[in-house]
Amino acid sequence: MRSILGIDTASPEGSVALEIDGVPAGLEPLSPGGHSSGLSAAVGRLLAARGLAVDSLSGLAVSEGPGSFTGLRVGLAWAKGVALGRSLRLALVSAHEAAAHAHRDATARVGTVTHGERGFVVAALWHPGERASLAWGPEAAPDDEFMERLLEAAAGEDVLVAAPTDALTEAVLDLGGTPLPRRALAGAVATLGERALREGRFADLAAAAPSYGRAPNARKPGSHAR
Repeated sequence: MRSILGIDTASPEGSVALEIDGVPAGLEPLSPGGHSSGLSAAVGRLLAARGLAVDSLSGLAVSEGPGSFTGLRVGLAWAKGVALGRSLRLALVSAHEAAAHAHRDATARVGTVTHGERGFVVAALWHPGERASLAWGPEAAPDDEFMERLLEAAAGEDVLVAAPTDALTEAVLDLGGTPLPRRALAGAVATLGERALREGRFADLAAAAPSYGRAPNARKPGSHAR
């Protein structure tokens, strides 16, 4: 039996999911703002429901972002600690690819957007299908032009947009786009992570780091923007 744990703490509505022999085997949501306090308990409930323990896992997969600064640090730190302690392989999964995979049943091209530097988002365009493939991006785009960029990349075809936050969903609507309903992404992270692990694409645990998509707003005292 091959079991993969998927972790998504990049988005406000985080989640953890289990995949066993390529089949979804459960999902536990994480409450907004409760990623740090709730992650271990959610994993425990998820594994206990299947009569498993962390030591039973075959591998781990975690969203590397872009996404929440705190959430990404929490998820990756937890996953790295477990992987090191139990000699497990770890796969990092792009938040854009996870969102595209979660909406692979869409009837049009799928756009994915995440927060970027001030005044920008990071956008990507995907061909729908069981194995969603990248058509364009991820690329920084002004936050008042990203729908135009996505439609241009789609050569006039319809685009449905997966956005991880209320603010980005509102931006999609304001620009005349159609937002997709938000879905828990841990299941997609588990599936894509299993694919990566089978293909030998696993993380260097010493070097693995989140992909924030933007610089932190907070700076150390005395530091200056360059």
